[in-house]
Amino acid sequence: MKHLLAGIGLALSSFSSFAQDAKPTFQIANTQKLPIEVYQLVFNPSNKQVYVTGPRKGFNKEVDNYVYVLDANDLAIKDSIAVGKNLPFGVALNNKTQTLYVGHSLQGAVSAIDLRSKKQQLIPSGKEKSKIREIAVDEERNKVYVSDHGNPSIWEIDGATNTYQRSFDLPGAYLLGVNVDASRGLVYGTDANNMEGNVVVYDSKSGNLAGKYKTWSYCPLNIALDKKNNRIFVSQSNDNNITVLDGATGEIAFKVYLGYDSSPIGIAYDEQNNLLYTANRSKNEVAVIDCNSFEVKERIATKGLPNTISIDQATGSVYVTNKEAGRKGAPVENGNTVLKIDKIKI
Repeated sequence: MKHLLAGIGLALSSFSSFAQDAKPTFQIANTQKLPIEVYQLVFNPSNKQVYVTGPRKGFNKEVDNYVYVLDANDLAIKDSIAVGKNLPFGVALNNKTQTLYVGHSLQGAVSAIDLRSKKQQLIPSGKEKSKIREIAVDEERNKVYVSDHGNPSIWEIDGATNTYQRSFDLPGAYLLGVNVDASRGLVYGTDANNMEGNVVVYDSKSGNLAGKYKTWSYCPLNIALDKKNNRIFVSQSNDNNITVLDGATGEIAFKVYLGYDSSPIGIAYDEQNNLLYTANRSKNEVAVIDCNSFEVKERIATKGLPNTISIDQATGSVYVTNKEAGRKGAPVENGNTVLKIDKIKI
């Protein structure tokens, strides 16, 4: 509890201090509008391209859907990859094999796309009521993990054959986020079923449940990892904070509060600069957190509803999907766009 209170104190003071610092250090370098309901994206360090998923407007299951391919430098549209009538939502990349994995939540399946040959393979779990959300890749073991909150489990896909292998089942859970630490052989998932806000931990080899780390925030969402320092970052949309867990013990190290009604969704960790980027949906902004002090360094207005973030770890460039407002929401200027955020050169 002492660590928790200390973290909250730091986070609140950082929130107020940034408001007094008017000089920005980041800028939106490029914006690209897309003709889809933008959801997720991933940066490919091998070919310097960004892959963007999202269904056609109206979530139409009767028309072909596409993954859009953008130039990472200027976000120009370079190509599109047809995925048929399977609506594309989640996305992840195996950089070693150059295989793109695209989640089809409404169809309960994942497409594996060989980016060199463009050959595709559809991977269903074979289970009824599946509703998948996030995808994570273990490049060392060539495995893919998929969170399924419809049929409470985390799928494991064999990347060598691109076939469903097994599930880590957790009856009664509501599994939303997923990430993997290949070097430690651990798979993490967020369980939004109760007020404990558990991060569940699985041994990736045995598939056994290795632990549950309580965040004490309702409805934990996405997970980012600081693998060097063994820290787990969890976005808490309902509780407006980022929970920082000690990966060795599962204890709460800090809670970085981002302000009333900020609703952080997507998060990504910049390992070179020790920064955490959070997509604060309701505040229409991306926040930048210093992971030494856990102070909010800056808030970058996106003029849309930011959803997911991917980082070029070599350059520090940040890529963000900006969703459109729902039917009852007020229109936003940058709805259904991809943004590139860079540091301002002095």
